[in-house]
Amino acid sequence: MSTSSGLPKIIILGAGFAGHTAALHLSDLVKGSAEISVVAPRNRFTWFPSLIWVGTGTMSAEQTWFELQPVYEKIGIHYFDARAEEIAPDAQTVTIRYADDHTETLAYDYLLNATGPYLNFEGTPGLGPKVGATQSVCSVEHALGARDAYTTSLDQMRKGKRQKIVIGVGHPAATCEGAAFEYIMNVHWDLQRRGLRDKADLVWLTNEPEAGDFGVDGIEAKKGGVMVTGAGMVRMLFDEAGIKPIIAAGVSAVHGDSISYDVVGGDPSEMNFDFAMLIPQFRGIPMKYVAADGTDISAKMTLPNGFMRVDAEYAPKTYDEYKASDWPALYRSPYYANLYAAGIAFAPPHPISRGKKTANGMVVQATPPRTGMASGIMGRAVAQNIADQVAGREPSHHARMSEMPAACIASMGKSLLSGSAASIVMVPIVRDFERYPETGRDVGLCDLDVGLAGAWTKRLLHEAFMWKLQAKPGWQMIPE
Repeated sequence: MSTSSGLPKIIILGAGFAGHTAALHLSDLVKGSAEISVVAPRNRFTWFPSLIWVGTGTMSAEQTWFELQPVYEKIGIHYFDARAEEIAPDAQTVTIRYADDHTETLAYDYLLNATGPYLNFEGTPGLGPKVGATQSVCSVEHALGARDAYTTSLDQMRKGKRQKIVIGVGHPAATCEGAAFEYIMNVHWDLQRRGLRDKADLVWLTNEPEAGDFGVDGIEAKKGGVMVTGAGMVRMLFDEAGIKPIIAAGVSAVHGDSISYDVVGGDPSEMNFDFAMLIPQFRGIPMKYVAADGTDISAKMTLPNGFMRVDAEYAPKTYDEYKASDWPALYRSPYYANLYAAGIAFAPPHPISRGKKTANGMVVQATPPRTGMASGIMGRAVAQNIADQVAGREPSHHARMSEMPAACIASMGKSLLSGSAASIVMVPIVRDFERYPETGRDVGLCDLDVGLAGAWTKRLLHEAFMWKLQAKPGWQMIPE
């Protein structure tokens, strides 16, 4: 199948870290030899790591996003401001729906599903800004709502009314604990600078099996011959900040201004709050897959959570049976050689962290994060693999999470004078005990540090990537 120009057609669904990065690289890799289209709603790329600052009112929303259309026009990519609704991999078509509710069917030769997460607020009764009183920082609109609710709490504190602030995750299988950690540390810092810290009780509510797990099974690093851990670092930071951690907890419901949760090793509990920011569970974007005869094959193409199957090992295993080779290398469908999924859209073969079960049988399990640097690396690898196929070669670019490194700068205050950040490097993200028998990682390359330098790095990354992702001159020189 080819376009009216006779060139093969590449379609990318989604314009987040994975999808937009893939689009940028493909614009270079297949220039003149394929047509590229991106399908994504709202005509907007959002730099999600900075939404924690929007949510505390220390950065404007406008600084975190830009319009996609001008960028794609500049680099020769067709843009459809719409959502993907149905993929027919045998027919090699995708049906998209526009904001005015009309649909269109597009043909493709190669397709990348990088649609990102569906925010499953309804997975926890009463959770979220639409139906409840809890906030989120998972979108620009959510971060603005969190900012407004936080501002209301600030007003109450100024009047002398003590506020209980609960921050963390709102589902026993949620992910992105790192973003929630940044948010609570920025709230702590912001309250300090306003002289209101003594008017607030800060509570960290998380499904992690221990503090500093972040859904990646924690981290260790060797510094000066001494092994340090992320768990120790986070516990120290919480102690210094006067933050109360509730670990290995799964939120079961939100009722007005109270949160019900089950905790491993304890009894079901409930606590009131004045302000709460709780990350929801992520699921795959609702999308139908159909066979040539019109049969719904979604159950074959995806896991029950809606994320797309790729070249991973999905056989059920216990934690001790997990292998680095379980993780996908190409991010290609096992059924269709021209269909890929990357970023949050691909289905991880299993968790990275250990899950735990409460006395009531609730499984409390931090889900693997697949955002930021990891998504960008995946997007680039898929772009290279599609370019290989366009050129008649077999795809050869691997980006296993059990091979790739990750660097994370967790903000703990935005100021370049008084702010701070936790700098975390892990190699690789997913532990590989065959290569590194003791810890599963190269602890000599891993790193943990806290200080003002991290705050500068965090802000520089914001500026560098906003430059890169708008395809400004020299963007190719800024790594994922």
